[in-house]
Amino acid sequence: MNKKIETSLRNKTRGALHLTQQVDYGILILATLAKAEKLRSEAQKEPVSTSIKQIAEENSLSFLFLQKIAQKLSKAKLIASERGKFGGYTLTKKPEKITLKEIIEGLEGKISVVPCLRADTTTCCKKNKKCAIKAHLSALNKEMENFFLSKTLDSFTK
Repeated sequence: MNKKIETSLRNKTRGALHLTQQVDYGILILATLAKAEKLRSEAQKEPVSTSIKQIAEENSLSFLFLQKIAQKLSKAKLIASERGKFGGYTLTKKPEKITLKEIIEGLEGKISVVPCLRADTTTCCKKNKKCAIKAHLSALNKEMENFFLSKTLDSFTK
């Protein structure tokens, strides 16, 4: 397929506001780990790590892409890795304590409906100081942050 057409089609399927594929797969990784830990605790077994390779194979996804996501989740202190033959990943805290906001920001950075609301942005549009809608966008951004803060990983495991 023509690269220009492929890009155009991909952009049309995303929508204006969307969670990235990285966030989507990050939630999948975390939900899989949470479900595995829940099954183990019900069986009264010691926590055992789950491998990214296993998650990739079970979901027909790229191991390398999931591994990169797992590294970011680890850096965000949402999961911990264990090395060795039976190594893999475990959650660092209970699923009901991991918010969607933590997941998104751990993978993508600060939530922002427009670039000028990001704390790490050094450049904005020319109207930044005289922007007539910035206060409204800032309020919308805060509502989104509060929404993502109110949703936990636990809701993705039921």
